[in-house]
Amino acid sequence: MQVSKLVLWSAILFPVMGLADEFHNVNQIVGDRSIGMAGAYGAVSDDASGMVFNPAGIAFSNSASMSANVNTLQWSQITYQEALQGKFDYQRSSYQVLPNFFGVVQPFGDWKVGFSSAIDDSTQEKQYQTFENLVGIQRFVVNLNNLQTTYNVGPTIAKKLSNTVAIGVSLPLHYHTSEFISNQSVLFEASSNNQLEWSNIYRRKTEQGLRPKLGIIFNPLPKVSLGATIDHTVVFAAAQTLQESQCSTNTTDVGCSSQINPEIINYSLIPRYPIQVRIAGAWFPNSAVLVSGDLIYNTAVKATDGFPAKEITLDGALGLEWYWTPRWALRSGVYTSMANTPELNNTGTYQNPHINRYGSTFSIARFSQGSSISLGLMALYGEGQSQLFGSIPNLLQSTTSLDLNAFFTTSYRY
Repeated sequence: MQVSKLVLWSAILFPVMGLADEFHNVNQIVGDRSIGMAGAYGAVSDDASGMVFNPAGIAFSNSASMSANVNTLQWSQITYQEALQGKFDYQRSSYQVLPNFFGVVQPFGDWKVGFSSAIDDSTQEKQYQTFENLVGIQRFVVNLNNLQTTYNVGPTIAKKLSNTVAIGVSLPLHYHTSEFISNQSVLFEASSNNQLEWSNIYRRKTEQGLRPKLGIIFNPLPKVSLGATIDHTVVFAAAQTLQESQCSTNTTDVGCSSQINPEIINYSLIPRYPIQVRIAGAWFPNSAVLVSGDLIYNTAVKATDGFPAKEITLDGALGLEWYWTPRWALRSGVYTSMANTPELNNTGTYQNPHINRYGSTFSIARFSQGSSISLGLMALYGEGQSQLFGSIPNLLQSTTSLDLNAFFTTSYRY
């Protein structure tokens, strides 16, 4: 088989899974104030969206409240540079409209009780792409559908221990579902008749578990707030389904000269998640300005059957809020989303992508009689390397990713 054939057939057998993936520990940012401040919210968290960042924060809320990401318009694209025969880029994109957060907080005696529903990560990737007139190849067709969503849904309870200290606990259910379908075909050039190679891959995965989170907030000075959380996703049940089929033939023969017959394989492998620790601080220099920052540490995870190891990551977020009038506020922030995979090397095979990402957010908020609405934009850019053709060592692709989000959020205190 020619090298060009081998490279393309490797792409058929070993496609890279999606844009939303397990290769980063920081993915979606949700909430009202929090999304505008790039998720630098662990030392504030005094509204419904705070249940995601630090459950202790709702103890400092002055009234009942609710918050929602009404719509988040999300577009993502990943580009494998010069991936096909060393000169053609290979791109995959995702587009969706997603209401990814809702939360409500109510006083209950000395306690504050809340309930939230957050989509921690999501993608809806659809691709139909045709490459023609490659070296030795007439036509290469890719038809791909990749859907992935992770939900965290559950209660939160918090209490002030004093005027300066509060604790809180969240106990959301963790549910993850993904479905990946890939159809690819290659029509090679030949002198008499053309060889045709086709493959289909179907993978489905579900997970159920809990993601308990413990938080504390401490106000040592009137204008300073400190916060800390620890959480860990624990999966109790998981199921995976895999089906692969393959056929190699030519344009004149009937049937396949070689093939992999479709067979449905069901198995249950439990993934492991890192322990996440968030350390946060906020400074209120005056009544109109807030500056906050979070450090997010995720532990390493050992490899298990069916799941690769994950490395330690340290991410950061820095946010700013400015009320230029009592009714209008600007929010902005920057954050990181570092890869939890090792850097790729030229001798390895089937290596996961290593892409470090850097993001920024901006929003404008309008307040009126206890309610607010916000409009904002978020951008996330990443660079790194991938091994799109996993069976071939010393063949790595420089990879870039770009995420652009427009969001509309609302909150209400009553």
